[in-house]
Amino acid sequence: MEVTAHDLLALACASILTVTVVAIHYEALRLLSGMNPRRWTGRVNVGVLIVCIILAHCLEAIVFAFGYWFAAHVLKLGDLSGTHTVLPITYVYFSLETYTTQSLGDIFPVGATRLIASIEPLVGLILIGWSTSFTYIIMRRDWQTAPSKQAEQAEL
Repeated sequence: MEVTAHDLLALACASILTVTVVAIHYEALRLLSGMNPRRWTGRVNVGVLIVCIILAHCLEAIVFAFGYWFAAHVLKLGDLSGTHTVLPITYVYFSLETYTTQSLGDIFPVGATRLIASIEPLVGLILIGWSTSFTYIIMRRDWQTAPSKQAEQAEL
């Protein structure tokens, strides 16, 4: 199998998308880490954190969706195919299912866009893992009941 210019362009596109979504994720977690635990209860902090992380992941999948559209319509690297008519929302649907590694298979990439679709689940999996560890850290910081805080102070 020979590597073509389209393949290299798709890899470059996937690289740019990866760097972009990692930067978005980093900034989202950086902003969320500054949440003031005294403003709300720990459980509200964690709830707001979870909703914000889900929104960040959706935004990141939308960035990849734009990448699929750009690769298909501007770079002419291939498109999506399957049982549905490809509309703008189809790119978002495909990207969300690929980012979360769900990949139902009702829509699939053709052409060099397959390279982007093979990198997106890896990126999504790593970013979801990052969110999981971040959530754990915030929960350890904020999600303590009043009796456990008193017990910690009594031990000191």
